Amino acid sequence: MRRRTKILLRLTAFLSLVRWTHILFLAVAQGLAATTLLRGEGPVAWCTLGGVVLTTALIVAGGSLFNSFYDLERDLIERPWQTILERPVARKYGMQLAFSFYGLAVLVSLATLQLPIALGFGFYALLVFLYSHKRWGYGVGGSLIVSLLAFAPLLLLTAALLPHSWPGFVRGLPLALTLIALEWRRQWERRQIPHSASEERRLRVRNQWAYKVILALSLGLIPLA
Repeated sequence: MRRRTKILLRLTAFLSLVRWTHILFLAVAQGLAATTLLRGEGPVAWCTLGGVVLTTALIVAGGSLFNSFYDLERDLIERPWQTILERPVARKYGMQLAFSFYGLAVLVSLATLQLPIALGFGFYALLVFLYSHKRWGYGVGGSLIVSLLAFAPLLLLTAALLPHSWPGFVRGLPLALTLIALEWRRQWERRQIPHSASEERRLRVRNQWAYKVILALSLGLIPLA
């Protein structure tokens, strides 16, 4: 295999491992929220927004790498070809990259955010790690935990932009609660996939894509909240 092809395959596997679609979703959601809903009457705090977005991306990337070591069975059922592609990268570099991302997240947050917000992101990173390591994702409670973790970066963004963000946060709360409920349902169904019969399993996998499309389209509602 040519070197260029190997590099391309490794890069594709890496992007899949860090769940780049999740990172993109959160980055767009944070950007829209900060420039519209949470902006208030003052100018956009671009340095703070950049720090929040980059810190979130690094933590999610690291958490996804940690999670890849504990969700192999379910991933092989939900997305077998992607998982097989990811394993060589995960075995050789996964843990090193995960801790590197966490270290960079600490540096970025301390450099761009106020200390209480940086500490908040540190606590969020710890919860993401414990979720992966302690296998908190089982049952109804586990689905709720992962749903709250998915939307915690928006709450941290609100805290970083206080006090101007408070009125927008109150207006957007019904939308946020609706999306959290939708994500909870998606996560709960996702955890039923390994234990479902073949026909029901295929239906649940298709439903996962439907939930993802709805969540992506809901980003357009943020400026309207």
